[in-house]
Amino acid sequence: MIKNRNIDKRAGIEVSKLLGGGLVGAGDITYVYNDVTSEAAKWLLDHVDGGQLASTILQGYDNCVSGRNDVVFFTPESHSQAAALTWAKNMTHLIGLYPDSFMNQRSRIGHSAAVSPLITVSGYGNLMQNIYWMYGSGATTLNLLTVSGERNTFRANHFGGPTAATAADESTFRLVDVECNEVLFDSCFFGLDTIAWTDGAMVKLNGAADRSCRAIFKDCLFVMNADNAQVFFLETLAGMGAGVAFFLNCQFVNIGTALTYAINGAGLGNAKLYFDNNCSFAGCTDIVALAYEAYVLCGGINMSVNQVNTASSKLFNMLATNPDVS
Repeated sequence: MIKNRNIDKRAGIEVSKLLGGGLVGAGDITYVYNDVTSEAAKWLLDHVDGGQLASTILQGYDNCVSGRNDVVFFTPESHSQAAALTWAKNMTHLIGLYPDSFMNQRSRIGHSAAVSPLITVSGYGNLMQNIYWMYGSGATTLNLLTVSGERNTFRANHFGGPTAATAADESTFRLVDVECNEVLFDSCFFGLDTIAWTDGAMVKLNGAADRSCRAIFKDCLFVMNADNAQVFFLETLAGMGAGVAFFLNCQFVNIGTALTYAINGAGLGNAKLYFDNNCSFAGCTDIVALAYEAYVLCGGINMSVNQVNTASSKLFNMLATNPDVS
């Protein structure tokens, strides 16, 4: 494990700068590299004691102590996983050594075996940042990320998948599965536009009946290339608890066959979805089925104009309304 005080002074590494001030009071630090011939690995081997480095993500994770704000940094190269990752520790952070980017970051994690999910985040208070996740190689690779722990943050992640049409053919494919209370996705990219997507859903909101799902998606892009109208951007699971999932300045774009509905609203009722007035959908015939429209809220606009007091004028009075294409 690397402690700040043990880093060679020539390195000039400051955790707060690497994270853009996003983490205060970091604990011990581990650096993970893969290819010893890469420039990033050679630099680390020159400046940091070899015993304080790790050659796999799992080894870096094992070096951390839960609840201490320990950090695992990993180099901007491919880190393929032969087994599923479980991030069960709390306040233990995984950061790619790459500038903030919206997609295709070079600090990337894929898989060489059929794992589902690729990673489960069951601990709380973790930050994952500057990572490109590459997932979905076959019919049994059905879930990239499951978040079951509370109050985790994903910043500048690209959840890239499905990367193969065989995965995209499965009705049970869910790129991201949110099963927790609070979670934040900030400046993240979901999906790919290069692989035809036939079935399943991009993000499943699946809070347990005894818990409220309070998810926030901020400044995110959701992109797919559907070849069947039955795919969903978002899915809510019947029987889920109350709460609200907020989508702030998020864009949903399907460049393929138009979806029948962008949202599967089966779990809505006590649970609501809120989209501010900077959100938009493209490549779908309707947002959600009529039976669930009352549970999908669209942010209003505050304008100093006279409006007729009808449902269609609510948008201009800063009152939330509901989607309707009829």
